[in-house]
Amino acid sequence: MVGEMCPQGAGGRPAVAGLVMRSVGWTDSAPDISAALERGSVPRFVVLGVDGKTAGAFDTMGVVDVGMTTPVVSGAYAGASPCTYAVTVKPGADKAVAPRAEDPKCGQYTQSCGVAVGELGNPGEPASTTAYATAGACLQGDQLAVDIDGDGKLESFPIGGVLDGIRGPAAEWSAAPATGADCSMKFQLYDIKLVPEPDPGKPVDAKATVMMDLLGVVDVDGDGRKELVIALRFATVRSIVVYSATQSSQRLELAGEAQSFPR
Repeated sequence: MVGEMCPQGAGGRPAVAGLVMRSVGWTDSAPDISAALERGSVPRFVVLGVDGKTAGAFDTMGVVDVGMTTPVVSGAYAGASPCTYAVTVKPGADKAVAPRAEDPKCGQYTQSCGVAVGELGNPGEPASTTAYATAGACLQGDQLAVDIDGDGKLESFPIGGVLDGIRGPAAEWSAAPATGADCSMKFQLYDIKLVPEPDPGKPVDAKATVMMDLLGVVDVDGDGRKELVIALRFATVRSIVVYSATQSSQRLELAGEAQSFPR
């Protein structure tokens, strides 16, 4: 299950909003996700930092009502802020404690919340901390470049392709020919402007502009292909979508969309 962990998501206490899960197939059905959380099928979420490494672990306790349509579970969080990254340990320092530093840009766009991934299991089983394979992405002009299948070759997805004709998340997002340019790969990217196709003779409506934040590139289901976790910021709402390459690294399919924590 993919979720969003906010340190103060449930009345000032740590909480995870369940967004999308995969059992037989992907689903964003709030009743199904809520039922899985209520049964204790996800005893622990691994919370990822801005570098794609584990920042901490969230142990679930029970579903709580915080006024969202997305199921939210309260629990205990142990670890660093999701807006941190690992710092290189200096020679002679204590390597038993891995220091992490805060990325202020992350807090600006995510309100210090982060991607949380939990393994579905039988209720009552002891919680385990799963290691998830993560990667990075970068912007090459108007394309998002990412190695979906880990073969060392970048797939390039036109950023405008993430929206459909009515400015909702597209059901499919197809890759374009790669440009081959080098760029710095990062687990998270912020404040990417998605401007709709201009209508000749009409000015662009500022309210029609959608901003996109890439929250993570992570193999959630262990099939060797990475999922993209993306926040879409509209004029009045923010939603989180998950794209998965279920059959081909050249085509991403919408796994689901859910409401994020209020901003």
